[in-house]
This record gives sequence, structure tokens and C-alpha cells, in this order.
Amino acid sequence: MGNYMSHDYTDKKTWELFEEGKTKGVFQLESNLGKAWSKKLAPNNIEELSALIAIIRPGCLKAYVDGKSMTQHFIDRKHGREEVTFLHESLEEILAPTYGVLVYQEQSMRIAQKIAGFNLEEADELRKAIGKKKADLMAKVKKKFIAGAKKVKVVNKEEAEEIFGWIQASSRYAFNKSHSISYAVCSYWSAYEKAHTPEEFFLAYLYYANEKQDPHQEIYELISEAKLFDIEARTPSVSNYEDKFNAKKNKIYFGIKDIKSLTGKTGDKVLETIKISEEELGKKLSKFNWLEILLCFSSKISSTAFKALASIGFFRDFNGKISRNKALYDYDIYRTLTKAEQTWLAKNYSEKKWKNFTEALIDLAPTKKEGGGTSKQDRKQIVLNEIQLLKDPPYSLEDDGTWIIEQETRLLGCPVTLNRIDTADTSAANTTCKDIVNGKKGKNMCVVANIQRLADYKITKGESKGETMSFLTIEDDSCILDSVIIFPKTKKKYKYILYEGNNLVFCGNVQKNDASFIVEKIHEL
Repeated sequence: MGNYMSHDYTDKKTWELFEEGKTKGVFQLESNLGKAWSKKLAPNNIEELSALIAIIRPGCLKAYVDGKSMTQHFIDRKHGREEVTFLHESLEEILAPTYGVLVYQEQSMRIAQKIAGFNLEEADELRKAIGKKKADLMAKVKKKFIAGAKKVKVVNKEEAEEIFGWIQASSRYAFNKSHSISYAVCSYWSAYEKAHTPEEFFLAYLYYANEKQDPHQEIYELISEAKLFDIEARTPSVSNYEDKFNAKKNKIYFGIKDIKSLTGKTGDKVLETIKISEEELGKKLSKFNWLEILLCFSSKISSTAFKALASIGFFRDFNGKISRNKALYDYDIYRTLTKAEQTWLAKNYSEKKWKNFTEALIDLAPTKKEGGGTSKQDRKQIVLNEIQLLKDPPYSLEDDGTWIIEQETRLLGCPVTLNRIDTADTSAANTTCKDIVNGKKGKNMCVVANIQRLADYKITKGESKGETMSFLTIEDDSCILDSVIIFPKTKKKYKYILYEGNNLVFCGNVQKNDASFIVEKIHEL
């Protein structure tokens, strides 16, 4: 990569992405933890981005001073909310670039050189000893550190012991800076791609996510975050079908083979059949009418495949907007016909030019002797019964939102056309998840949202020790919000309605210097 500083790292749009915490899919910062701390720190150069990647490791996160993690101290100092101080004045030169916080392994080594007179080899032994976490090895290095400090005389014995303990706690899981800088460069350029070519970014990441053992939650989170970039996810249709994920005009389409029951050879068979059917009729699938799909295409693929396509809305783009339930209903009637009857319909379609399925069945109903397509009189009556069912269905063929969500979740792993909150009354909301993600602050904010994830955490320190708080990921029709916190008092009050999948009204606030949505009240819909 060469000298990383030879490149331009001043793109405003890219740094805004970090500031807004829109880092899903960004190298090293794609987790909820990375997104939250990125928003809190709001890095605006490579050095700060490198530090961010380092301070969200256990070393800084678990090293507490004055009731706060060193991660939080770093952020508060960066934003001027806390005075920059140093454990000892002699450490200022080494720690000034990181606001007095020990972030990198190299800093530990330099401190050992300055305070204890270690040479580079001895300083590296200190680094290795901390990383290995072996008590006997640490005791040996500590003894050497204290003895060295006595000779150098920059600090006294008590100060040397304090500094060593601080190094030990902070550096246990610390990064070396060269490692962190290289990560930061990769992080910056992945964020750059996301900021400037979001369509291609999300498409590439969906390909990657789809190869994981259990990709569906990851895919769901990606298509939800894509909404923040005005990119809409769509199921495949007769107007847009490929084998895998594809993107066109700010829309990302699932592929045929992204449907659970159409992976592998089954999906290949569907795609091959589409090609054959197009050649037979001399036009693209998007130019087919519904009757051509039913009579000339459906018999060539398995019932499982056809029903999967219908259930995810593959046939929605026809004139007249064929509902998913209507497609399934017509297909079930078609499937009651014998193979010979189906063949007769397909053979005679071009000549007869039926306008709809009912007309086709009317011509089919007479027996072969009578010039129709059925073989016997009893079959004629069956077909006549099916005609009546077409004219007067026993139930509504309109698509219910809840049913659509269920079918897409079953076949694609997540809802695409709708989300779970679309079936709820959202009139109680005065803000959205997207508003909060984009930095909205204030009190008495109410979001109507679905609980995507809920994680309980038992507090081990302080006044609330032993009590349980919750961290939530919620979703409304705008996007996913993963920085939602419910403290123990509120948790106790509403614990019986807090479960994954429930639609609720969450009321709370986002503090000026925080990115988390703190829930204070919850209402059922």
C-alpha cells in the first residue's frame, strides 16, 4: 500500500459516515459496538480512526478510572468534555497524541524505556508478557521494571508501581499502532466506497453475507441499513430476475437462487425454463401475460418452485397486478387438471387467444368428442366446477400484510416488501429510527417499532449490582436502530412485553453527548 499518508483522507462525505455511525459493513466497525463508538468519537482523520479501532478492544473498554472506561475518557477528552491529564508528567510526550490514554502497545514500550530504562528488546519482552497474561512472567518483568525505575529516577517507587499496573491493565488486549493504522486505512476506504457508491457497496456485501452459514439476519440488517442511503430492497420479479443479488436504479433485487427452496440445481432449472419459455413465445418474460405464465411456463417447473415464486411476488408486475394469493389460487386450480388437459391448453393457447383463465377453461370443458379438451363427461363437470371457483372464490384473494411478511421470511430469511411494523398503528410516533440514527437529540421522543433483538445484561458493579438492563435492536419502516438501552427500573416495569418480534411504542430521550436512545416508557399498541 506504500506510505498511507501519501493518500488523501479528507473526504467529507466519508467522515460524516463515521460521525453518523453508519458503519454496517465497514471494515472493523460493522458491529453494533463499532457503530455506537464511531458515532460517539466522530473521527475526522486517520489517526483518530486508528485510535477508535484500538479503543473499542477490551484493553481500553475494561480499564476503568474514576468510574469510566478509558474508551470513554478518550472520547470525552477528544470532545473537550474532560480535561486531558497524565498519570505522570513524564508521560505527556508519549501520551499527548491519544489525550493521555494508553492506546497502543508501542506506547507501553516507550514508557518502559523512559521510566525504567528498558532497551527495545526488554520493552518488547514487557509487551509479550502482558499479552501472554502469565502471572510468573509478569512478576519477573515487574521486578525488572521497578528496579529500572529506581536507577533512572524519573519517578519514585510508588509511581513506578502505579504506572506498571496501569500498563498491565490497559495493554492486556491492546493493538500495536502499525496494525491499527493499517486497519484504519482499510476502514476508511471501505467507508469511502459506502459513502460514494452505496449501491455497489451493499451489493458486494450481500454477496459476502450470503456465503455465511446463517446469513439471513445479516442480510436483513444490510437491507435495512440500505434504506438510510435511499436504496430499496426488492424481491425478484418477471421484470427483474437474475440468479443472485443484483442492483438497478437505487434498488437491490434478490436473485432467483436467493430463494430458500430454489438454491442450487432447482434454481438453475427455473432460470433454464424461463429461457426456454422465452424462446418458445418469442418474447421476454416481462412481456408474458398471466395466462401465458400459467399455461406455457408453470407446467415446466416443480410445484414447489412455482409456489415459491408466487409467494414472494415474482408475478406482481403483470398488467392488472396479479396478487400473490390470486397467482397461487389460479395455479391450484390449474393443478387439478390432468396432464392431457394441461397439454391441450398449452397447445391451443396461440390459436384460441383466450383473454383469461376462465375463457380457457370454458373451451376446455367440452369433452374431446364435443370439440373440447377433456376426455370424459365426468371430467367436464370437474372443469365446470373449477370455472365456478374462478368466478366466485370462497375466500379473499387480496394479499394480507402479515401473510406477505410470513412468506418472505420463510423463503428469503427476512421480510423485504414490508417489515413487521407495517401492520401496526404508528400514529403514536413523533419520530423515527432514521431520525435518531441521523443524529436527532431530545426528550419525549416516541418511536413505534418492532423488537429485532433483545439482550439482557446483569449489572455487576455499583448501586444496581445484580439487576438486569436490556440492550435492544428495534426497527420501524425507516431503518434499524441498534443503540437502544433500557435501564433496570424501566426493565422491571415492562419486562412482560419485552420480547423479540413485539411491536411497541418506545418513548425516551437521546442526550446531547450520547448516541443511545434511552427508553423511559413503553406502550403496547
